[in-house]
Amino acid sequence: MKSQITKAFEKFSGEYLRFNSATIEQHKLIDSIKVCKTEKLGFNVQACQDCGAVHTHYNSCSNRHCPNCQAINKDRWILAKQNDLLPVKYHHTVFTVPAELRTLFMFNKKLLYNLLFKCAWDTIDSFSADPRNRIEAKMGMIAILHTWKQNLEYHPHLHCIIPSGGITANNKWKSSPTKGDYLFDTEALALTFKGKFLWHLKKYFKDGDLHFWDLQEQTQQQYFYYLKETLYAKNWVVYSKKSFTDEQSVFEYLGRYTHKIAISNARIKNVTNETVSFEYTDRADNYKKKIRRIKGADFIKLFLQHVVPARFMKIRNYGFLSSRNKTDMLKKLYRHFELPEYQKPQRILVAQILELLYGVKIGVCKHCGGKLRLIESKPRPRAAPKAA
Repeated sequence: MKSQITKAFEKFSGEYLRFNSATIEQHKLIDSIKVCKTEKLGFNVQACQDCGAVHTHYNSCSNRHCPNCQAINKDRWILAKQNDLLPVKYHHTVFTVPAELRTLFMFNKKLLYNLLFKCAWDTIDSFSADPRNRIEAKMGMIAILHTWKQNLEYHPHLHCIIPSGGITANNKWKSSPTKGDYLFDTEALALTFKGKFLWHLKKYFKDGDLHFWDLQEQTQQQYFYYLKETLYAKNWVVYSKKSFTDEQSVFEYLGRYTHKIAISNARIKNVTNETVSFEYTDRADNYKKKIRRIKGADFIKLFLQHVVPARFMKIRNYGFLSSRNKTDMLKKLYRHFELPEYQKPQRILVAQILELLYGVKIGVCKHCGGKLRLIESKPRPRAAPKAA
């Protein structure tokens, strides 16, 4: 049975492309979703030698933006990161940008997404080194890019998971003196983040690195001047969510959000010949669950705006959790916290994940435990869409 997202793309992606352009990555995603877990990507059929039950498995497209394909990628990432967490409190800080920047982000995704990551970490790093904050230690951070609101509108922001402490100059662990959910004063964080971001943004404009759209009656200089003045006048928002009390709560969060995409299949409630209806949570209205129904081509447009550039890293590690420092630092921290010896993560196969997390054994009947025998198969076509 085809998923809701596959039905929507089959019905409406053609109409969308007749009136809109798309990037290479967006074209790849369209082609991938339309055939994901269908006969066009190949399949295998197995029968149980004991009870006779027939099991059919369709190949997935493996595109990182496809709602059908994220579970295994998420599970593999989480299992690989399970030894990176320490027995300390973790803070959850969110960096956002004003709504006035969203169009500029749309036309400069790679450049400004990278800047968002850079300025968020530079802000946390500068605060951790400031004696007034009583840490004076190199902290760590896991940053996750999201680009959507619940209603699928464009809203780039960064979720940051930050251990409550860091590594001192003499390689010792120092816990943050902060109590409660606030790691640092959020208004001060926002002011510093704003200053760093706008400094780089002005430099990008001066160096000609920014791309613009048809500004009609305005010149690029006029548009950027008014944008800059507006952004300086606004209060930027950095906020703290409820902190995590233990490693398990961090895992639960990461499990929900690391490989989350704009919308899941479960939220798409209906696909007709003209519209797509999906569920969302309206945070502005006391977190009520609501249904949004829009034209099919408009749904495709909303979904595609969240496709990130090719090979762009949406999850990044900083400080003592960065790839360059992580192994040596975590070995020392494991000894400090009197934990078993730190083990670098090993590559985990899909079959291992299925058995470990879902109790599914490859080649074994899920009904009776009998042995499965292949009775029919169709290989993945060579020209199948590749993951973006």
